[in-house]
Amino acid sequence: MVDLIGNVTTMITEFTNIALSDPLSAILILFGSLFVGGSVLAFTYLTLGAVVDLVTPEVSEGPARQA
Repeated sequence: MVDLIGNVTTMITEFTNIALSDPLSAILILFGSLFVGGSVLAFTYLTLGAVVDLVTPEVSEGPARQA
């Protein structure tokens, strides 16, 4: 666990140094994080929708009408 925390703090330091070294690097890191964050949010939305659909009961208004 200590190694994991050390790696995360090192990663934050490295990303900060890279982002501050060049404006283009900062823009690329920003857009990369937005793409990853957006895909994570979309997957979370779809997963929660599937779980809610699985848990909620089907409610129908009665038998289907025939034409």
